[in-house]
Amino acid sequence: MHKIRRAIEVLFVLTLAALLLGGIVFVLGQAVALILGQGSWLAFFNETVKIPMCIAASVCAVAGFLLSYKRRQDQEQPQEARTL
Repeated sequence: MHKIRRAIEVLFVLTLAALLLGGIVFVLGQAVALILGQGSWLAFFNETVKIPMCIAASVCAVAGFLLSYKRRQDQEQPQEARTL
């Protein structure tokens, strides 16, 4: 079970990194295209970068949900204070 959780953690981190990098490329690319007045560049970024970003965001969201759904069994549970 720990191997599956570890694989989901790796998937989450990789897709999160891809999403963040894609977002930076998308925003900077569109900003440069707007500054230079290149409408074709805007269409290029919208058609090529946005779709993989949406896929990465979806996979990242599902992996994040699965990670939060069930905690590890070996985590120590907080103990209640003893009274005398």
